[in-house]
Amino acid sequence: MSPCATPLPYETLVALLAHELDDDEAARADEHLFACDPCAARADRLAGLVSALRDVVPPVLSRARRERLEQAGKRLVLTPVDPGAEARAAFAPGVDYLVHVLRGDLGGAESVDVELVTPAGVPLRAYEHVPFDADAGEVMIACQRHYEGLVPDDTRFRVWAHGQGGERRQVGVYFVRHVWR
Repeated sequence: MSPCATPLPYETLVALLAHELDDDEAARADEHLFACDPCAARADRLAGLVSALRDVVPPVLSRARRERLEQAGKRLVLTPVDPGAEARAAFAPGVDYLVHVLRGDLGGAESVDVELVTPAGVPLRAYEHVPFDADAGEVMIACQRHYEGLVPDDTRFRVWAHGQGGERRQVGVYFVRHVWR
């Protein structure tokens, strides 16, 4: 395969894949890709990367992302968890994701942070400015099967709400005992 004398820039390939080019620009890019094997190969690699990224599920879900997972046929088990209460979540056969629904008072919150902590309260991982539903008072944590052994089976989450003026308040500490089957 000989190199392309006028390769399409990655920005153009990304815009093409994101459907951000106008009709004339998209037609020119498609025509180039049809006639140019090196650029077509780059576009295929980029399309594979974009497809793989669409399948990545973040640790904290928005309601819209949860609904898209359900519409895609993913099997979710929702576990509501109240502050200070213990919940049990089991990865049974056929379950794709456990979704821990951490409930609490998120009224007045402008942003929310979540910490994954050890049973002794030592922070393991922090997620800042996560999706949350203030009206429902929920933050949704997606737990995936490949997390087994990477996080404690008796996971705890601390949820913090940030209000106007930088006020930070703890919404609650949540305890989820994981069972891996």
